[in-house]
Amino acid sequence: MSGIAFKADEFHFSILNPFKDFAEDPHMVEVRRDPLLGDTTVYNPFLRDKAKSFFGECDAELVIKLVEESSKNCIFCGESVEKVTAKYPVDIVPDGRIKVGEAILFANLFAVGQYHPVVSLSKSHFLKLSEFSPEMICNGFRAARKFLDLVYTRDQSELYTAVSANYLFPAGASLVHPHIQMLVTPVAYSYHARLIDASLAYYRKHNSSYYSDLIQEEKKNGQRYIAQKGGWHWLTAFSPMGSNEVIAVHERECDFGQLSETDLRDLAGGISKVLGFYESLGHLSFNYSLFSVRKPRGEGLHCMFKIITRQNLYNNYRNDDYFLQKMLQSELIINLPEELAPKIRVFF
Repeated sequence: MSGIAFKADEFHFSILNPFKDFAEDPHMVEVRRDPLLGDTTVYNPFLRDKAKSFFGECDAELVIKLVEESSKNCIFCGESVEKVTAKYPVDIVPDGRIKVGEAILFANLFAVGQYHPVVSLSKSHFLKLSEFSPEMICNGFRAARKFLDLVYTRDQSELYTAVSANYLFPAGASLVHPHIQMLVTPVAYSYHARLIDASLAYYRKHNSSYYSDLIQEEKKNGQRYIAQKGGWHWLTAFSPMGSNEVIAVHERECDFGQLSETDLRDLAGGISKVLGFYESLGHLSFNYSLFSVRKPRGEGLHCMFKIITRQNLYNNYRNDDYFLQKMLQSELIINLPEELAPKIRVFF
């Protein structure tokens, strides 16, 4: 029997609204808890009307200006990626860099882990979200997996892998040029570690994988389940950790290094579809991470991919994280996951 429970509390209250001659105005706040970690997410339906003031619409002229200015000195563009980006020593990567199609993996000049490569995804300096093709995304993953194979061969202590993306400045990217980053570490960083610990605790308590149970519960529920593509199950998060969060869970594998070529293609195809959906909502900036644990340490864990939208680009934009996210570590829901899922299904 599944140990998953989708818990939410509703709180009802009133204010005297100055825009309604101080008439009593009823409000509701719903607090959701992530079924595995217990992390909280807050939903107030009245904030949906403020979504445009929260996120704004991308200023097309500003985007063009930023793209043009940043392309002048982009180290990932043209011949610069060969001349300026760092190489790995030959005992780690024999050729210094790894190339797959247009994707080029190289050493990070500002690493936050022992193994922290960057992968430039394409020759194009800027892409609309609908232009992130499955092949382009997959080539980035192929390069990352080749690097992981090399690390696994030389270092048995590197157990935890996260493959992540920041696209455009609101997502924390220092460069416009489409790229991903990879961390391979002997110590799992905070959120990754919490996933691992909670997954193992669930497995020991229920004698089943949380992720297998989650897939079955969400398929049965139907409200947040999107589609299955190969070994990946796509769904929206009951208690999201970011705006418009979409999750992909592999039905068996916990280790990125063990994913098949078909797994990588199916994942890349799904990501491309989600990005197309995000563009239809008017978004341009995003983050994602793929969480992995090296066998045999991944008991109870599955490879899981999470993607969210970030703030749009316009003059004097506000950041989309404030005290709620950064200090209280709770997310704000603008679009309900149950309403997002059927809209994304169309793209699948």
